[in-house]
Amino acid sequence: MQESLFRDREDRPGTAEDGDGHSEQPHVVSIGGLDPTGGAGLVRDLLTAEALGAKAILVGTAWTRQDESGVKGVEPRSPGMVRAGLAQALAACPPSRTAVKIGMVASGGIAAAIVSGLHAWQGPVVFDPVMGASAGGSLFDGAPADMLPLVRRSTLVTPNLEEAAWLTGRAVETLDHARHAAQALAGLGPAAVLVKGGHLPGAATDVLCSSAGERLFEGTRLPGRNPRGTGCALATAIAIGLARGQPLEQAVGGAKVWLAGRIQAAVTIGNTRYL
Repeated sequence: MQESLFRDREDRPGTAEDGDGHSEQPHVVSIGGLDPTGGAGLVRDLLTAEALGAKAILVGTAWTRQDESGVKGVEPRSPGMVRAGLAQALAACPPSRTAVKIGMVASGGIAAAIVSGLHAWQGPVVFDPVMGASAGGSLFDGAPADMLPLVRRSTLVTPNLEEAAWLTGRAVETLDHARHAAQALAGLGPAAVLVKGGHLPGAATDVLCSSAGERLFEGTRLPGRNPRGTGCALATAIAIGLARGQPLEQAVGGAKVWLAGRIQAAVTIGNTRYL
């Protein structure tokens, strides 16, 4: 059984006592795009943080126009505005209880601005390299090389199979492919890589590759259509676990258990399932 996302000594989600007996809420600085449907992106990150008792500080990279049928348009923010927003967000958070989560970056210029804005940041960084919406359509205008500086800067990178293939330039269609892709991406410099296996044939197995070696997280496929925003929610939940000071494997395992429960309880509105 996976460990809980919350440590046993915590009385309720989102609080933990420090050495002086004071309660300090974990924070997550979420960098990403605005999905007006609320199914993914910054809104999903905010809802995830709220569900897990954390405080989210949001840094927008783009306004998107999308729905259950796919992306209709993207309007990126300027890299300078993104960097300024990131600096303000980091200054507002307690460094010892904060993690950064990066989702949609929209362009190579914005990716470079985020890397620059994190130059002095020493806390955990979780990067979910969003290329497009699950229903279709591009959310990133650039080449894989534009994202690699963010990959190198991250504590954990969480690509799905398509994103792992795009970043490595190799087909990622089987569990062995996912294992090789995780190793290849880890070799670029991040502390760890989690290749998500939701689209693998058979079992939905995620591959975690870190300095501690390889660990497989086997998941059970749940009935029904996939809800929107699962990748956003997973990366944010992991970031919150790291902000609480959890070891990486505990943060990943706990986030996966929490997300599985949310998927089971997902609601359908129109043709779309929401967490």
